[in-house]
Amino acid sequence: MNSKDQIKNIFSQMVKMSEDEWLYFSERLVHKKYKKKEIITGFNQLENKLCYLVDGIVRHIVDPLNETTIAFTFPGNFFSNYDSFISRKTGIIEIRAITPIVECYYISYNSLQEVYENTSCGDRIGRLAAEQQYLKKSSREISFLTLSPKEKYLQLMDEQPHLLESIPLKYLASYMGITPETLSRVRASIS
Repeated sequence: MNSKDQIKNIFSQMVKMSEDEWLYFSERLVHKKYKKKEIITGFNQLENKLCYLVDGIVRHIVDPLNETTIAFTFPGNFFSNYDSFISRKTGIIEIRAITPIVECYYISYNSLQEVYENTSCGDRIGRLAAEQQYLKKSSREISFLTLSPKEKYLQLMDEQPHLLESIPLKYLASYMGITPETLSRVRASIS
Protein backbone atom coordinates (compact mmCIF):
# COMPACT_ATOMS: atom_id res chain seq x y z
CA MET A 1 0.00 0.00 0.00
CA ASN A 2 1.47 3.37 -0.95
CA SER A 3 1.49 6.43 1.32
CA LYS A 4 -1.46 8.08 -0.41
CA ASP A 5 -3.55 4.94 0.14
CA GLN A 6 -2.56 5.02 3.80
CA ILE A 7 -3.75 8.61 4.01
CA LYS A 8 -7.01 7.67 2.33
CA ASN A 9 -7.54 4.89 4.89
CA ILE A 10 -6.76 7.23 7.78
CA PHE A 11 -9.04 9.98 6.48
CA SER A 12 -11.86 7.54 5.73
CA GLN A 13 -11.77 6.49 9.40
CA MET A 14 -12.21 10.14 10.42
CA VAL A 15 -14.55 11.41 7.72
CA LYS A 16 -17.14 9.97 5.35
CA MET A 17 -15.79 10.77 1.94
CA SER A 18 -17.10 9.81 -1.49
CA GLU A 19 -14.63 8.63 -4.11
CA ASP A 20 -15.11 11.94 -5.98
CA GLU A 21 -14.38 13.93 -2.81
CA TRP A 22 -11.28 11.84 -2.12
CA LEU A 23 -10.10 12.43 -5.68
CA TYR A 24 -10.72 16.17 -5.39
CA PHE A 25 -8.87 16.31 -2.06
CA SER A 26 -6.01 13.97 -3.00
CA GLU A 27 -5.27 15.86 -6.22
CA ARG A 28 -4.35 18.82 -4.02
CA LEU A 29 -2.03 16.84 -1.73
CA VAL A 30 1.68 17.29 -2.30
CA HIS A 31 4.09 14.55 -1.26
CA LYS A 32 7.34 15.74 0.29
CA LYS A 33 10.34 14.15 1.98
CA TYR A 34 12.82 15.97 4.19
CA LYS A 35 16.22 14.94 5.48
CA LYS A 36 17.38 15.17 9.09
CA LYS A 37 17.81 18.81 10.23
CA GLU A 38 16.10 20.12 7.10
CA ILE A 39 13.85 23.09 7.77
CA ILE A 40 10.22 22.51 6.81
CA THR A 41 9.00 25.97 7.85
CA GLY A 42 11.48 28.65 8.85
CA PHE A 43 11.38 31.40 11.45
CA ASN A 44 9.48 34.50 10.26
CA GLN A 45 7.92 32.65 7.34
CA LEU A 46 4.28 32.69 6.35
CA GLU A 47 3.00 29.14 6.78
CA ASN A 48 1.27 27.94 3.64
CA LYS A 49 1.15 24.19 4.39
CA LEU A 50 -1.01 22.01 6.56
CA CYS A 51 0.97 18.78 6.75
CA TYR A 52 0.08 15.22 7.59
CA LEU A 53 3.08 13.25 8.86
CA VAL A 54 3.45 9.79 7.33
CA ASP A 55 6.90 8.90 8.69
CA GLY A 56 9.58 10.41 10.93
CA ILE A 57 9.49 13.04 13.66
CA VAL A 58 9.45 16.83 13.40
CA ARG A 59 10.43 19.36 16.01
CA HIS A 60 8.75 22.76 16.55
CA ILE A 61 11.19 25.41 17.79
CA VAL A 62 10.90 28.97 19.10
CA ASP A 63 13.78 31.29 19.98
CA PRO A 64 16.42 30.86 17.26
CA LEU A 65 19.28 31.46 19.73
CA ASN A 66 18.35 28.86 22.34
CA GLU A 67 16.28 26.64 20.04
CA THR A 68 13.57 26.00 22.62
CA THR A 69 11.44 23.02 21.65
CA ILE A 70 7.72 23.59 22.07
CA ALA A 71 6.37 20.47 20.35
CA PHE A 72 7.11 17.28 18.46
CA THR A 73 4.94 15.68 15.81
CA PHE A 74 4.77 11.95 15.18
CA PRO A 75 3.35 9.90 12.29
CA GLY A 76 -0.41 9.98 11.97
CA ASN A 77 -0.70 13.61 13.08
CA PHE A 78 -1.17 16.97 11.44
CA PHE A 79 1.46 19.65 11.85
CA SER A 80 1.94 23.21 10.80
CA ASN A 81 2.88 26.59 12.18
CA TYR A 82 -0.85 26.74 12.67
CA ASP A 83 -1.03 30.27 14.12
CA SER A 84 0.61 31.57 10.95
CA PHE A 85 -1.45 29.27 8.72
CA ILE A 86 -4.80 30.57 9.98
CA SER A 87 -3.84 34.21 10.70
CA ARG A 88 -1.97 34.63 7.38
CA LYS A 89 0.85 36.42 9.26
CA THR A 90 4.48 35.37 9.50
CA GLY A 91 5.20 32.99 12.35
CA ILE A 92 7.78 32.74 15.10
CA ILE A 93 8.12 28.96 14.95
CA GLU A 94 10.55 26.86 12.97
CA ILE A 95 9.64 23.29 12.09
CA ARG A 96 12.54 20.94 11.44
CA ALA A 97 13.01 17.25 10.61
CA ILE A 98 14.86 15.40 13.37
CA THR A 99 14.87 11.86 12.00
CA PRO A 100 16.87 10.71 8.96
CA ILE A 101 13.75 10.82 6.79
CA VAL A 102 10.53 12.75 7.31
CA GLU A 103 7.75 11.99 4.88
CA CYS A 104 4.56 13.98 4.72
CA TYR A 105 1.73 15.10 2.53
CA TYR A 106 0.63 18.69 2.67
CA ILE A 107 -2.12 20.81 1.31
CA SER A 108 -1.58 24.49 0.65
CA TYR A 109 -3.70 27.14 2.30
CA ASN A 110 -5.38 28.06 -1.01
CA SER A 111 -6.02 24.43 -1.94
CA LEU A 112 -7.56 23.79 1.47
CA GLN A 113 -9.91 26.73 0.96
CA GLU A 114 -10.98 25.12 -2.33
CA VAL A 115 -11.62 21.81 -0.56
CA TYR A 116 -13.70 23.62 2.08
CA GLU A 117 -15.80 25.29 -0.60
CA ASN A 118 -16.25 22.38 -2.98
CA THR A 119 -16.66 19.24 -0.86
CA SER A 120 -18.98 18.25 1.95
CA CYS A 121 -16.13 16.62 3.91
CA GLY A 122 -13.65 19.51 3.64
CA ASP A 123 -14.91 21.42 6.65
CA ARG A 124 -14.72 18.28 8.77
CA ILE A 125 -11.13 17.58 7.72
CA GLY A 126 -10.19 21.16 8.57
CA ARG A 127 -12.00 21.01 11.88
CA LEU A 128 -10.29 17.75 12.85
CA ALA A 129 -6.89 19.21 12.02
CA ALA A 130 -7.68 22.32 14.07
CA GLU A 131 -8.92 20.25 17.01
CA GLN A 132 -5.77 18.14 16.95
CA GLN A 133 -3.59 21.27 16.97
CA TYR A 134 -5.60 22.77 19.84
CA LEU A 135 -5.52 19.63 22.00
CA LYS A 136 -1.77 19.29 21.53
CA LYS A 137 -1.19 22.90 22.56
CA SER A 138 -3.61 22.80 25.48
CA SER A 139 -2.13 19.61 26.91
CA ARG A 140 1.38 21.00 26.73
CA GLU A 141 0.41 24.25 28.45
CA ILE A 142 -1.37 22.47 31.29
CA SER A 143 1.48 20.04 31.97
CA PHE A 144 4.07 22.81 31.68
CA LEU A 145 2.28 24.90 34.30
CA THR A 146 1.20 22.20 36.74
CA LEU A 147 3.72 19.35 36.79
CA SER A 148 7.15 18.97 38.36
CA PRO A 149 10.03 17.80 36.13
CA LYS A 150 9.67 14.27 37.47
CA GLU A 151 5.90 14.29 36.88
CA LYS A 152 6.42 15.60 33.34
CA TYR A 153 8.89 12.82 32.61
CA LEU A 154 6.60 10.14 34.06
CA GLN A 155 3.72 11.52 32.00
CA LEU A 156 5.86 11.32 28.85
CA MET A 157 6.83 7.74 29.72
CA ASP A 158 3.16 6.89 30.07
CA GLU A 159 1.69 8.82 27.14
CA GLN A 160 4.50 9.08 24.61
CA PRO A 161 7.24 6.51 25.24
CA HIS A 162 8.43 6.91 21.64
CA LEU A 163 9.63 10.39 22.64
CA LEU A 164 12.07 8.89 25.07
CA GLU A 165 13.47 6.46 22.52
CA SER A 166 13.64 8.64 19.42
CA ILE A 167 14.59 12.13 20.50
CA PRO A 168 17.96 13.45 21.73
CA LEU A 169 17.91 14.30 25.43
CA LYS A 170 18.77 17.97 24.87
CA TYR A 171 15.63 18.38 22.72
CA LEU A 172 13.53 16.47 25.23
CA ALA A 173 14.82 18.63 28.11
CA SER A 174 14.04 21.77 26.13
CA TYR A 175 10.52 20.48 25.45
CA MET A 176 10.02 19.82 29.17
CA GLY A 177 11.33 23.28 30.09
CA ILE A 178 14.27 21.94 32.10
CA THR A 179 18.02 21.65 31.66
CA PRO A 180 19.60 18.45 30.32
CA GLU A 181 21.28 18.03 33.73
CA THR A 182 17.92 18.14 35.52
CA LEU A 183 16.54 15.61 33.06
CA SER A 184 19.50 13.31 33.75
CA ARG A 185 18.83 13.56 37.51
CA VAL A 186 15.12 12.83 36.99
CA ARG A 187 15.93 9.80 34.84
CA ALA A 188 18.42 8.53 37.42
CA SER A 189 15.89 8.89 40.25
CA ILE A 190 13.37 6.76 38.35
CA SER A 191 15.72 3.97 37.27
